[in-house]
Amino acid sequence: MRLDTLRASRVQGLFDTVRARFIGITALVATVDLLAKEVAVRSLGSSGVVPFSDRFSLFVVFNTGSAGGVQVGPYTWQLNVLVTLLAVGLIASVVQAMAAVDRRATRALAFVAGGAVGNLLSMLFGPEGVADFLAIRLSGETTIVANVADFALWTGAVMLVPVALLLLRLARAERAERDAVLRAELS
Repeated sequence: MRLDTLRASRVQGLFDTVRARFIGITALVATVDLLAKEVAVRSLGSSGVVPFSDRFSLFVVFNTGSAGGVQVGPYTWQLNVLVTLLAVGLIASVVQAMAAVDRRATRALAFVAGGAVGNLLSMLFGPEGVADFLAIRLSGETTIVANVADFALWTGAVMLVPVALLLLRLARAERAERDAVLRAELS
């Protein structure tokens, strides 16, 4: 009985560490994003442009739509808030299970959640919309303007690729093991 209690205590300690790390990184990413937006808006305003190269510059645009500025009708803002809250809730609900499989999942999911929270707070408290200020020109007519939250989201998604591949390998191995057991029982 004592060994089971010790194991349960160690597992709970691991979950507490994962939860604390996830919340800490999420809060840090969201805070850095909000501070960067504030600095950009205060220093660049709505008309300032700081070119660094042919392809990269700083200027502020306010996104009142969904990702990429897409409008989905009169309830775009409400839909964005709802979807973002659901996404952050889903991420928070799976972080411990995914971290038990691969520790890298905690940081990756925290980057995604932190970016989502940063943009959500901008939606809720930014009267003009979400401030985007990092402009990357892809071609003559095409420029992407993003913010720290967007890059955190993309970085977290890329960081999840090896975690997803590991989960796929584990699922395949588990299925192969089940199939082998089933074949042995049928023989």
